[in-house]
Amino acid sequence: MKQYVFSFYTVQGKTIVWEEAILASGMMEAFSKARRLLVKHKQEKGVPVRVRYKGVRYRQTDIA
Repeated sequence: MKQYVFSFYTVQGKTIVWEEAILASGMMEAFSKARRLLVKHKQEKGVPVRVRYKGVRYRQTDIA
């Protein structure tokens, strides 16, 4: 499993609202989870937010 890091930011000011590390087995799963977070945030706050992919972190990888 990998951690895909996304930053969520406002449409107007392009200020970062929050960053999220999503645990997923692949890129498609990570993007669908990020999409669900966008929809949930818009329903709760009523403010549109955009998402930007920042990178991937490998979990529990030991390099010897």
